[in-house]
Amino acid sequence: MQLNIVITVDDNYMRPALIMLESLFEHNAAPIHIWLLHSNVCDDNLKRLTAHVEKLGGVFTDIRVDGALFEGAPVNKYFTKEMYYRLLIPQLLPESEARALYLDPDIIIRGDIRRLYDMDFEGHMMVAIPDYLGDSYYPERKRKLHLGEEYHYINSGVILFNNPLMRERFDLDDMFGFLAREGGAFEFPDQDLINVYFKDAILYAPREFNFTTEYVGIGDFLKYVLSPRYRRSEQVTIAHYMGKCKPWKPSYYYKYYGLYRSYLQKYLTPEEKRALRLRPWLVLQAVASAVWRVIFGSKAKEV
Repeated sequence: MQLNIVITVDDNYMRPALIMLESLFEHNAAPIHIWLLHSNVCDDNLKRLTAHVEKLGGVFTDIRVDGALFEGAPVNKYFTKEMYYRLLIPQLLPESEARALYLDPDIIIRGDIRRLYDMDFEGHMMVAIPDYLGDSYYPERKRKLHLGEEYHYINSGVILFNNPLMRERFDLDDMFGFLAREGGAFEFPDQDLINVYFKDAILYAPREFNFTTEYVGIGDFLKYVLSPRYRRSEQVTIAHYMGKCKPWKPSYYYKYYGLYRSYLQKYLTPEEKRALRLRPWLVLQAVASAVWRVIFGSKAKEV
């Protein structure tokens, strides 16, 4: 069965998208079709993406979305309206495609994703992965969204869509009405929307398929830093570099930074490579920041 992988990026996230796709093809040999949903990616980048995917052995299709469709939807901080496009996947992909996996660009694939892609939906519209930080370290977010204990707070960076059921039951106009009424209170606009609006339509998948690279507690921090055995024992098929500090920045020294930069090197200019050289003071700054976050509970900004 063909893997349908969907991304929604603008020109600013082209390099991370190329890296994520490279890691995907490296670990997955099945026929892969990459679908890009976008409003304004420039022609040069579309050609770059097409050549990249074809070189890796896949098929690439871009679908242009009317940018006015989500013009009034809430956005904030570094979130853009493209984040909502994932909800259009079942409507925009051909009816022949029964399922599609959405992936954020700030991801590295470390293994075969077929176990996730082939999951039985069990009558649900989508499969997603509980956000470990949202569930365990920031429960106030669930309370603000009025999500009961029976629900997990999911991260929207990895979602498997049941296209036929979404086409049958999902009403875009109804969702727009809900967004107009409730969206002003959303801190992470599309992610909070999915958690609340689709709360009874989500089947949960194991954490290994959307694994945060941030430290999740002081114990996790100490084990990861001091114990190679602990690091090797983590089951991580999809590593997600959540948060405002990204692994292509010199100040990033959280989990799997070396893995990301091993992919990143070939996409950098000489000046950018020099900027990413190991700098002890940046390591200490990252460590201090991590310790502060896990001890005092500073708000993590996942995306």
